[in-house]
Amino acid sequence: MPYQQIPRNRPIATLVKWFDDKKSGKVTDARKEIQKRFDYLDWKDQKRIILAFLQSGKSDRAWAYGKIYRQWDDCYLEPVKALWEKYHENICAWSVIQHFPIEYVRQNAALLEEVNGYYHLCQRLAEDTTYQIDKSKLHNKEYLLVMLNTHRELNAEEAKDIFFKSLHDYCVTDPEWIFRVQRKSRGWAFSVEDIEDMASLKYIISLLGLDDVVKFIEEWNEHVMFTMYQGEELKGLSKEAISDDEYHNKRIAIGLKYLYLALDDKYKKPTDELPFKKLNETVERVGKTQFWHKSGKPAPENDEYMNSADAPEILDEMIAKNPAIAKLVSSFTLADNQETTKEDLPF
Repeated sequence: MPYQQIPRNRPIATLVKWFDDKKSGKVTDARKEIQKRFDYLDWKDQKRIILAFLQSGKSDRAWAYGKIYRQWDDCYLEPVKALWEKYHENICAWSVIQHFPIEYVRQNAALLEEVNGYYHLCQRLAEDTTYQIDKSKLHNKEYLLVMLNTHRELNAEEAKDIFFKSLHDYCVTDPEWIFRVQRKSRGWAFSVEDIEDMASLKYIISLLGLDDVVKFIEEWNEHVMFTMYQGEELKGLSKEAISDDEYHNKRIAIGLKYLYLALDDKYKKPTDELPFKKLNETVERVGKTQFWHKSGKPAPENDEYMNSADAPEILDEMIAKNPAIAKLVSSFTLADNQETTKEDLPF
């Protein structure tokens, strides 16, 4: 095979000249070569390239904004300010929020929030200890991260409420998030930490230094797992000749039921539909067998068989049929002043 000589790099000044001259016919080639070599160039050349890309089209500006955000220098402030005030582009707003003087960010807060959202803006504004965080505009995880990243203290009771209200929402919401639940070998009880977002919330709470809240969550979760492991549903599931996917989904359905029932009443709502009912058709059939087989009513064929009006009656049937669930519902509490020992476990 004949030897092929590797072509030499063109001078970066030549590439920038070709890129600037939109009639050169070499803009595309110059762009590719510049972007490929950018991270290895001298700062003086990088600055020249950034300024050239900022004066180009939207996609070139977007590439430059990405570099600017991570390699900020005050020399970019005026050109970026001019572009922000002209185009109000989201990807530009990131650098404005992160790197511009705080007074400018405050003055433009409404527009920055409209374009970029509240979370990133809030983290910058909350650096001022007098700034009042609007919790209603943040998801629970975002709020915890803002408190963590701005070194603010979080009340233990508030942290606990955030965690268990989030868990409640997982239990009663259609499980679009099912792919974020860990799979386990057959026979394992479902844990709140199998839900990745809940495990993440617990970790952030630990980073906030709320060790007592973390301990409380872990003990509560352990008790629910023990009760679930003693229940007939999980024992029966392990004997079913079904695929791993079916097993995984049914295990989630069972787990959500036990987690929901163990929640303190203050985290439940009178309008709640019973959780776990829409995981898939297979799980719904399991639910019908569990909740309806002693009832005089036929099991309806549609999704309305467990509506909120029926929830109290269905729950009573569950409690009457399964002693483990009855003890779980009656014995769990989130009160700080009540300690639960292993002898008090509800089974």
